[in-house]
Amino acid sequence: MTTEVRPDVDIEDDIHRLIGTFAPLKASRSYFDFRSEGGKITLHGNVRSPQAKRVLLDNVPRVAGVADHDASDLFDDEEVKFSVAQLLPPGVYANVHYGAVTLTGTLPEGANADAIAKEIGNLPGVRRVALDLSP
Repeated sequence: MTTEVRPDVDIEDDIHRLIGTFAPLKASRSYFDFRSEGGKITLHGNVRSPQAKRVLLDNVPRVAGVADHDASDLFDDEEVKFSVAQLLPPGVYANVHYGAVTLTGTLPEGANADAIAKEIGNLPGVRRVALDLSP
C-alpha cells in the first residue's frame, strides 16, 4: 500500500477535523496534542475515556498521508486510574480527570501522604496529584 505524500500541516488539519467529529475527543482536545513529522503522527497527553482513545487510534491511520503513528504517550483516565489504584492504601480513593489525580478518603495510620503522592506523580499519564485526605 502506497501512502500519499502530503504536507504535515494538511495531515494535522485533517486530524483536527477528525477530533471535532467525536464529542469525547472534542472535549479532550485541551488535554492532548499531536504532531505530524513526515507523515508520522506522535500523540501525547490525556483523553477522558478508552473509547475516545480508541476512536483516535482507529482513525488517525486512515487519514491520507499518515505513514505511522506513536501513541505510547497518550493515556485515558481509566488506565491511569487503574495504575493509581495499585498504589493506594485501604481507605484512600482516587478521582482522575484528564490525568489530574485527586486523592480522598482517610489515610491509614502510618501511611505517608506525601510519599504516596510522589509515587503516584511518577506514573505514566499522571499530570498532577492533589491531596484531600483526612488524617
